[in-house]
Amino acid sequence: MNCPSCGKSNKPSAKFCKFCGNPISANYKTCVNGHNYDATLAMCPYCPKPMAKSATPENITSAKTVLDIPDIETEKTTFDTKTAKPEIVNTTENKVEQDKITKTNKPPVRLTGTKKTGGKIKKLAGWLVTFDLNPEGTDFKLYEGKLKIGRDQSNEIVLDDPEVSDEHVLIFCRDNQILLQDELSANGTFVNGNKIDSRIELKDNDEIKIGKTSFKIKII
Repeated sequence: MNCPSCGKSNKPSAKFCKFCGNPISANYKTCVNGHNYDATLAMCPYCPKPMAKSATPENITSAKTVLDIPDIETEKTTFDTKTAKPEIVNTTENKVEQDKITKTNKPPVRLTGTKKTGGKIKKLAGWLVTFDLNPEGTDFKLYEGKLKIGRDQSNEIVLDDPEVSDEHVLIFCRDNQILLQDELSANGTFVNGNKIDSRIELKDNDEIKIGKTSFKIKII
């Protein structure tokens, strides 16, 4: 059988030309892509089917999404000083608060004595200076006469310290001398590291330890 396309001879039973590949029988067709298929089919079954065009509206504009976001006020955090550590800002007011916090473990002190007795002004004899109550230093003036130090409110210098007795120590300033006497305190009084058992005369720069507080004396 000769191929109707190229005219070359093929086997009688051949359906397609072995030379050009075209169908020999009228029962077959060849698509544009060279596929041989049944002539009864409208389209080549081997070629991909064309995609149907989707109908796209002509007048479609891009839609913009607008979010209506209300103004949000910044949340403020409040620290409870009883449960949280306060934030320290370098201001005068907060510096005072910081000093209060740093001194909570220090024995409070109160000076109640004055330099007048019966309207008479007493002569200044010296100072007691300590850095245990305040890192910047605290000083107490010593005038002629007696000055008591202890935990009881009747003392001129009150130390709120469990290691200090109610009437712990007595200081005398007279005749250009400053004398110290322990008042039988429970934990004793120490001068320059030595426990005092009797009345002694204090010298300039002597260190006096009463409970947790150490004083240095400055004599005029």
